[in-house]
Amino acid sequence: MVELHSFILKPGQWVGEGTVSFSASPEQLYFITKWEINSKNKERIQCNQEVRMEGGEEPLLNKFHVFDVTDNTFKIILENSIVGQVSGTGIIDEKTIAWEFRGHIGFQGYEVYEAEGDDLYKFHAEYASPDQFRTIIDGHVRRTD
Repeated sequence: MVELHSFILKPGQWVGEGTVSFSASPEQLYFITKWEINSKNKERIQCNQEVRMEGGEEPLLNKFHVFDVTDNTFKIILENSIVGQVSGTGIIDEKTIAWEFRGHIGFQGYEVYEAEGDDLYKFHAEYASPDQFRTIIDGHVRRTD
C-alpha cells in the first residue's frame, strides 16, 4: 500500500494552504505551507515543512523524520523550536496517511491526510495545549514538482 501515496513517503516538493482556528477564539487565520521531502534511503525519510501564518513575520520550521515504514504503519519524529523533539506513530491505508503524537507533557495531537486525486491531499489536524485549548487546522496540499 505504501506505493499508493506520494505525500511524505516519496521525495518531492509540496505546497498547501488552509485555515487555523483556536477553541478559545472564533477567529480563523489563513496559512500557507511548503514541504520538501527528501529520501536518501528507504529507512529514513526527512521532511522539512515551513508554515507562514497570516499576519506572522517569522515562519514556523518543522522537521519530520519518518522511519520503520511498513505497508500500514510508520514511526515519526517532529522537531521544532517550540516543542523540541517529540515522537509518534502513523498509519497508512489506501486513502489516508495519518500520525499522532501523545504521551508528551504539554504536547499532543494528530494529523490526517486524505488523498483526493493524483498528488492532492485534504488534511485535518488538531493539537491540544496543557490547558486543553485546541488548535484546529484544515487545508489542502499538492505536489509542485
